[in-house]
Amino acid sequence: MENSAKPDLKAGFPVDNLPDGGMILGQADGEDVVLARRGDELFAVGASCTHYHGPLADGLVVDDTLRCPWHHACFNLRSGEALRAPALDPIACWRVEKIGDKAYVREKLAESRPKPALSSPNSRKLPASVVILGGGGAGLAAADMLRREGYGGPLTMISADDSAPYDRPNLSKDFLAGTASDDWIPLRSPDFYKDRRIELVLGSRVSALDLQQKRVQLENGKTYGFEALLIATGAEPVRLKIEGATDSQINYLRTFADSRAIVAKSASAKRVAVVGASFIGLEVAASLRARGIEVDVVAPGGLAWA
Repeated sequence: MENSAKPDLKAGFPVDNLPDGGMILGQADGEDVVLARRGDELFAVGASCTHYHGPLADGLVVDDTLRCPWHHACFNLRSGEALRAPALDPIACWRVEKIGDKAYVREKLAESRPKPALSSPNSRKLPASVVILGGGGAGLAAADMLRREGYGGPLTMISADDSAPYDRPNLSKDFLAGTASDDWIPLRSPDFYKDRRIELVLGSRVSALDLQQKRVQLENGKTYGFEALLIATGAEPVRLKIEGATDSQINYLRTFADSRAIVAKSASAKRVAVVGASFIGLEVAASLRARGIEVDVVAPGGLAWA
């Protein structure tokens, strides 16, 4: 929608044109804003999801939440807080004033959700310590929400990856295509983990898990105790045995290091075969084509995934 087609919400919008649970995409001071109605209440929030910029005006209002139509991230209409992954960051909010039969979007509000006080691990019957196995987006979202909800006990994330949690989907998209830099990939800065007292243990694989003693043992022999354990390790790519092929000829895509290795090889590659025609395989194919490389996609099915 062109800017000229979006109503100026600061000039007022007829409330009767907005049904209960309905939304309208407009503008306020040059910014895209979604005006939403729930019963007699009106809310004005940012128009783009903070995950992949999905159009929230095409989403769904449920109670006090606005849900993204793309990946179902969920935001609080009152505070803008990101309530459900994959979104981690809040959306902006504006004050709305109703005068007569019109709603007027006023000034943008400062982030109003106070930082919660960290609770003692012994209060409210909370676990004394939490260990999260896995350093991807799911593990990070869980650790973030624990702290946002006030959990104050020891919180440890153990990851086999050498890199702190990053935006894994972009490994087959923008980064692989060459349109995203390395520093754009991490989901959070190093200060995030320090400020929230999240111990990040990288490059470490778990060798044993003792549920009775509630201990995790790493391959290097170090152990971590826990009262609550979350396993969020995700999946691994299928490893193929290809007769006559050397390890240097085959690349798998799972980690940031994998994507960097493919980028390095793409500098001299002329033709690539991509095995797999689902989302990741086709995204890899499109990204390599953006680099001018000839690509063949190989898959057992008769059709590629849409």
